[in-house]
Amino acid sequence: MFGAIGARGLSCFSFRHLVMHSKTTTLRFALQPSWFSTTTMKKRVGTHNGSFHCDEALACFMIRLADKFSGAEIVRTRDPKVLETLDAVVDVGGVYDPSRDRFDHHQKGFDQVFGHGFNTKLSSAGLVYKHYGAHIIAKELQLDEGHLDVHRLYLSIYKNFVEAVDAVDNGINQFDSDKPPRYVNNTSLSSRVSRLNPEWTEPDQSSEKENEAFGRAMGLAGSEFLESIRFHAKSWLPARSIVEECLASRYQVDASGEIMVMHRSCPVSEPFYTLKTIVVGFSVKFLSKVSLLVIHRMFYPTF
Repeated sequence: MFGAIGARGLSCFSFRHLVMHSKTTTLRFALQPSWFSTTTMKKRVGTHNGSFHCDEALACFMIRLADKFSGAEIVRTRDPKVLETLDAVVDVGGVYDPSRDRFDHHQKGFDQVFGHGFNTKLSSAGLVYKHYGAHIIAKELQLDEGHLDVHRLYLSIYKNFVEAVDAVDNGINQFDSDKPPRYVNNTSLSSRVSRLNPEWTEPDQSSEKENEAFGRAMGLAGSEFLESIRFHAKSWLPARSIVEECLASRYQVDASGEIMVMHRSCPVSEPFYTLKTIVVGFSVKFLSKVSLLVIHRMFYPTF
């Protein structure tokens, strides 16, 4: 059993049942959050067995947050016949078809990206987020899916959380350089999930042990995903609104429009640059953490 802090508070996950098919090496298990009823567990979501990565752990966690797959059973197998019977499949099967909830990215010719100006090739996590992310955010925030704040968080959470998972899984360098990094960073979410795989030196290399580890990986990736939603909803979005209002009223401060006064302290840098990038061709003259911001030829963005 392990715990994960979700939007609904502290929730415990435990393995409800474990069934092994000796001929197909398929292991079925369900991670059952306390707010799900076992009587409504009907859907089955598949991913591959064997060594796991962050993208499918996150994808499996996210898709179970969607109403369509609430409390779904996780089936880990590479057997095509078993995969064909499942309600959704992520990171295995060689098919991307959102109409059938098939979310693999390993097949030849796959070139899907998130869109909205993002060009990183998607992993299974990005694919699930692309099709279910807005629904999940709206559900967590208890807003309509078409609400503008849901759309803003949908884009920002992809940029600040999901895109890195996509890039790491697809082997995309963070920097446009062939030079080796100046230091090694093994503290990323993808690195920490990878370390949850059973060590090759462990005597117990059973499928049961592997599935138990995958359950912990889902809990780790999922708890950080929910934390990202909470941070953006409770901190980033209110700060963005304050910065946006100050940008709108800057001509009341000075006729040049180059001075923006912050009337309230809040995290300003990231929301400011997010709004700034909407307007192309303008640069910041001065940005400080005091109450006065001087902006060079900055126009108020439309959204």
